[in-house]
Amino acid sequence: MSEINLEEFTEFAEVKDVWKLNDCDHDKYGLHEFLYNVVLNIYSNNGDGKMLSDLSNIYVLVSKENFPFDKLTSNNNTSIRLSSATKTFVLGYLWTCPWVLINDGCVPYHFINFIDSRISGLNIAKYMIQKYEEKFAEELYLFPFKIILGSEKYWKKYFVEVYGIYNSAQLYQMINTFKFKDGDVLWDLLFRAFA
Repeated sequence: MSEINLEEFTEFAEVKDVWKLNDCDHDKYGLHEFLYNVVLNIYSNNGDGKMLSDLSNIYVLVSKENFPFDKLTSNNNTSIRLSSATKTFVLGYLWTCPWVLINDGCVPYHFINFIDSRISGLNIAKYMIQKYEEKFAEELYLFPFKIILGSEKYWKKYFVEVYGIYNSAQLYQMINTFKFKDGDVLWDLLFRAFA
C-alpha cells in the first residue's frame, strides 16, 4: 500500500468551498472531471445525476497540486482519469443526508447518503469521515444511513476499527446505546456481515 500523507497533500471541504479555493491560482480540471463523471452520472446512465440537486451536502477530498501521484502503485485502483498528475483532482466524496437526528436534544447524528474513494488503498473514506467530524465543535457522530450491497465488508471493517464492534450482538447494543429508532439506520447487510 502506498504511504501518502493525506493531511499534507489534500484539502477537505464542501464542493462550493473547494471551488472558491481553486478560483484563481489552481486549475479546475479536477472539479470539472468530478462533476461530469460522478455528480451527473451517479445512479444514472443518462446524465440526470441525483447528486446535482443536493450539492450543498457533498464534501470532497481534493488533491493539492503537489500530490504525489507518482507514488501510487498498481495496487491503488483509481477511477479518475489522471491525464495530468499536476492538476487537482477529487480523490473522494462524502454525500451527507440532508437531515440531522438529535438524540434527546444532546448529541447530533449526521448520516452518510453515499461515500466513495476514487483511489483505493489510501483510507480516503475513513479520513473523510474523520475530517467531517472534526469540522464541528460539538460532539458529533457520522454514520452511514444505509449499508448498500457491496459496501458491507468496508463498513464491517470500519465498525471494528472505530467502534470495537465484532459481532451482531454488539451492533444491536450500539444501536440501543445511540437510541436509534426503526428507520433511523438501514443496516441489514451489516448485520449479515457480522453474523
